[in-house]
Amino acid sequence: MQFDKITIIGLGLIGGSLALALKSSEQVKLITGVDRDADSVDTALQKGIIDEGQVSAQGLSGDSDIVVIATHVGSIVDVAGSLNVSSKAVVTDTGSVKAGIVKEIEGSCDFSFVGSHPIAGTEKSGVNNIVEGLFENKLTIITPTENAGAKDMDKITSMWQLAGSKVINMSADRHDEIFARVSHLPHVAAFSLINSLLQKDSSLFNYGGGGLRDFSRIAESSPDMWADIFIANKEEILKAIDEFRDSLNQIEHSIESNDKKNLKKILSRVSKIKKS
Repeated sequence: MQFDKITIIGLGLIGGSLALALKSSEQVKLITGVDRDADSVDTALQKGIIDEGQVSAQGLSGDSDIVVIATHVGSIVDVAGSLNVSSKAVVTDTGSVKAGIVKEIEGSCDFSFVGSHPIAGTEKSGVNNIVEGLFENKLTIITPTENAGAKDMDKITSMWQLAGSKVINMSADRHDEIFARVSHLPHVAAFSLINSLLQKDSSLFNYGGGGLRDFSRIAESSPDMWADIFIANKEEILKAIDEFRDSLNQIEHSIESNDKKNLKKILSRVSKIKKS
């Protein structure tokens, strides 16, 4: 599918990399980039990943085929509420939390909205860290909503396919249940580990090897972004933390009671699954 115009609001890692992918596809006639940071807009123009840019979404013309909100989770609903789009436009986002966003936009906005979550990224952020091919062969989940029809879903699917993604549909509630456990909880654990070491003795980091680096790499991620995510998916993340605490307690009990047999059973089961 070809598009006359796609607007991307938020020119960070995800928004900027999406602009680059769509520009490379040569299937979008005009890409407009929006970012409140004028330097980010200038950089995106200099890199040639957008055709025109501005610093406010409020002044957008309403002629886009698709508007992508690629901001932090905490600002998606506010940005959506400020939009003036035509009846042909479909609005989507890139947030890693879906249920609350979908519910609020369905209840307050009259345009077609389809939720999106590209399963791609790094711990880096900003337009200077965009990655060519970031979405290539990566999964993107799209969430149907009450105010979007089949043609709207097809538009968003086609856009992500142009970026190289494999697209699947999933309900917002199921999405948040899954990603609380496979994405949000690992970040909670990484931030918590580093925090515990800092509280104990910051000099401990001088002795950390590859294991600590591998586990804690994601703790370098944006605090602003992850604070938004943790609060937005609070209900499912708290459930996931309880489940993780139960698992940690099992290992703690085995160590405390010198139960090497059970400890080895737990570790072997995990190791076997990871190697398969």
